[in-house]
Amino acid sequence: MLRTLLLFLALAGLNACRNQTPSSSNIPDQAAQTTQAAEVKLPSDFMEFYQKFHRDSLYQMEHIAWPLQGDASVPTGEDTRVKKMMAWEPKDWIMHRPIDFSTSEFRREWEVMGDELIIERIRYAAANYGLERRFVKQYNGEWELIYYSDMQEVGR
Repeated sequence: MLRTLLLFLALAGLNACRNQTPSSSNIPDQAAQTTQAAEVKLPSDFMEFYQKFHRDSLYQMEHIAWPLQGDASVPTGEDTRVKKMMAWEPKDWIMHRPIDFSTSEFRREWEVMGDELIIERIRYAAANYGLERRFVKQYNGEWELIYYSDMQEVGR
């Protein structure tokens, strides 16, 4: 409970800093921070973590904040779905595997907020559907998945 509260406060603090009006022209705005993976500068240790996270299932399970907060697209009828808040549990988790973005119909965007919070958005190029994952660097220097929103309709 304390860990969740601290995480919430850290995210709220980051968000408050992010929403302030820049006082200098050398501070990038939000639009400049959200770019394609080839253009964004990720923290130096993140991609090593990210690759291992997708290769090693035990490592993946150890680097998720359980219960994992997020939301899911839940069917409500034959052709309708609603977004529902979710607390993912290890017993229900489906391993995330790497995606080859050079040969798939998915595209990825990164939003880097300092050196400790990274938001990844993966969208289906042909439709308005996607998922979101948020990773945070813990006090011990390890990266951890702290939020997951499964594949669902997203705003443009």
